[in-house]
Amino acid sequence: MNRLVYSPVLALLLLTLASALRAQDVTIRLGIADTVTSEQLAETRRLIVHLPESYEASNERYPVLYLLDGTRESVLETIAAMNKLRGDGFAPEMLVVAIENVDRDRDMMPLSTTAYPVSNPGAERFLGFIADDLIPHVDRTYRTTEQRILVGKSLSGLFTLYALLTRPGLFGAYVGRSAGWLGDMNDYFSALTDAAFQRADQYQSKAIFMSMSLTDSFDPDQIIHRQMLAFSERVASQLGGRVRYKYETYEAHPHVPYPSLYDGLRFVFDTTGSR
Repeated sequence: MNRLVYSPVLALLLLTLASALRAQDVTIRLGIADTVTSEQLAETRRLIVHLPESYEASNERYPVLYLLDGTRESVLETIAAMNKLRGDGFAPEMLVVAIENVDRDRDMMPLSTTAYPVSNPGAERFLGFIADDLIPHVDRTYRTTEQRILVGKSLSGLFTLYALLTRPGLFGAYVGRSAGWLGDMNDYFSALTDAAFQRADQYQSKAIFMSMSLTDSFDPDQIIHRQMLAFSERVASQLGGRVRYKYETYEAHPHVPYPSLYDGLRFVFDTTGSR
């Protein structure tokens, strides 16, 4: 049976009332704990599922945001961004499925390289788990629409690009925060892009938002940034008007720029057709 998941937040939220109120703990309901068993991974994977505020009182179906690196902190950040977007009138209510990590390097990396050696790279298996086990489980268990968004950051941003290039039909939108690949992976991702973009029609109507910090300590020479610029040029020239695409850079924010989640989700739900 699913159980509630809570995140303790100390009296920080009541700081302005501290002189009037006795210090106390505050609990915020993040969602429910769920699990899904995967034969491909030979694991039972843990999830945090955040239900929309109106879920229990309605019969509505909701878009699903699949959140990689699914920690309680990242779920809380996502809820805050979604609430702000809803308040600003830019996005609907969404269901969030946060996938907790087991072996992050294994699951996110499609290959091992000199710069980032991984003993058993398994991005293909992990993507198969998402397609064959996770999404069917979520669609059976919760009231969902066919609108799915994949959100990743840093190494899971790399995985988000990998998913975009190898299984584009799984999601209608892709948000990669500090997304890109290391320099010694460029040949591999260039080949993936070659193969994927030969079938340009499979990207019809996708929304793709990628972002990068220009002061990222993990990209001091801006090699990843330049590779993303080249990738963005290929999207424009080879996919053209089939997709809505944006590559956003941030100078005032370091690795995984904080505004990139809000900006990315706003772009996904933008109905003006802007790019």
